[in-house]
Amino acid sequence: MKAGGVGVLCRGNECPMNLTRKERIIRHKQFLDANWVLLAAFSWEHFQREGRGSVVVDENDFVHANTPQYAPIKLRYVADGSPMLSEIGGWPGDKEANWVRTYESDERVVVMIIRDGGGTSGYLIGASPKPSVAFARQQTRRN
Repeated sequence: MKAGGVGVLCRGNECPMNLTRKERIIRHKQFLDANWVLLAAFSWEHFQREGRGSVVVDENDFVHANTPQYAPIKLRYVADGSPMLSEIGGWPGDKEANWVRTYESDERVVVMIIRDGGGTSGYLIGASPKPSVAFARQQTRRN
């Protein structure tokens, strides 16, 4: 899951959010690539407790899209069929709803990025290590 191509470098909150669609997608994919382990571990932990769902991150929380986020980043998890899902009006579209219903939880992660100007971008991502392994490593480091 590599974005490739020309990078969109943003420093802190100085990133211009009037990006073109292509620049925004590149920025999102840089963030997803750089933070796979964090997203995978978080997703696995919440999948185990709440079932199928999606990790939700606000685009404004990206510090540097192309490097792992060492500063705290606010991740949320919305489980399928949960009251929170009803509160936000459901999945953004049929594609995302289908991803949540069918993804392999120990291979892939569904991520919804809340865009700065409104709307949501959805991604179905996968990389190494598997989500269960990322979570186990995270737990080992905490102990």
